[in-house]
Amino acid sequence: MDRGLYDFMEKMKSTNFEEEGIIHKKSGIDSSIFTDRYRNVISFDKVCPSGKMISIRKHTRFIHYPAHSHDYVEICYVLNGKSVQVVENEEVELLKGDLLFLGPGVTHEIYPTGDDDIIVNFIIHKKFFSYIFEFINESCNLSNFFTDVVFKKSATSALIFSTKGKSRLEGSLNEMLSELDGNEDLMEPRVKFLLGILVLDLTQEDPKRIEKVSYDQGVLCKVITYMERNLKTANLNEISDQLKMKNYNLSKLIKKESGVTFNNLLREIRFNKFCEIIKIRNISINDLAIEVGFSNTSDFYKKFKAKFGVSPREYRNTH
Repeated sequence: MDRGLYDFMEKMKSTNFEEEGIIHKKSGIDSSIFTDRYRNVISFDKVCPSGKMISIRKHTRFIHYPAHSHDYVEICYVLNGKSVQVVENEEVELLKGDLLFLGPGVTHEIYPTGDDDIIVNFIIHKKFFSYIFEFINESCNLSNFFTDVVFKKSATSALIFSTKGKSRLEGSLNEMLSELDGNEDLMEPRVKFLLGILVLDLTQEDPKRIEKVSYDQGVLCKVITYMERNLKTANLNEISDQLKMKNYNLSKLIKKESGVTFNNLLREIRFNKFCEIIKIRNISINDLAIEVGFSNTSDFYKKFKAKFGVSPREYRNTH
């Protein structure tokens, strides 16, 4: 690592005003950056200076960012450490050197990061990509992504690239970061130039692709997560209230997306948890059935035998 990048990273490790407030529990996430608080959409105009097309910011550490999307393109660069995020309901661990491309409308949630986790966010207006779109070959892996960005309201996927050990990619990124301490008037044109080179070089790479899930699929994922966390007490009324949906509409959505009713889906999840635990814990079958939400153990035995073709005891002995 060259001296300039080392000095930059050390500066990024120091806590800023926002992080100090989080550490001392005096402040949290600035809700003014959201244009739509119900859907948690972050607006470009709220996070980038007026008249600018690109902004580079250090990601605020020590705090959980709930699921949100943007009306711009965000590139998350892990300069040091790691970042665990949930992108379109898929949990991913970004490691040092990884780049996460998020198009408009793609949802991600960010878990708290620690002292040594330095993530730099490149916030880029959609218009920037119209300038370089003509240089993107339609057969390359970035073609669909930038077609969505330039011509559609939302992207259909997120992309993850690894730059570790790839000197050309690392060089472009490090040069962009070094511009933060340079001439302010020249910073944006230089960053635009370097970002264009980076994007063109990335067209030769093979990224991991995370497809955007539909709204209905996203709701079903939230229902399943709720069930898994509330095995004993999960009920349609409670999750409907949490999702601000009517019982009938949510019930209909669950049946359409999963093929089964709310109660049948909950029973499947309880069975799965029972089968997972029975193999690794020395616990009575009745106690475990109750623990995962089957209050009527007689009914549990009947339904288990009907589903698996063996009794819970036989299942335990053969798995």
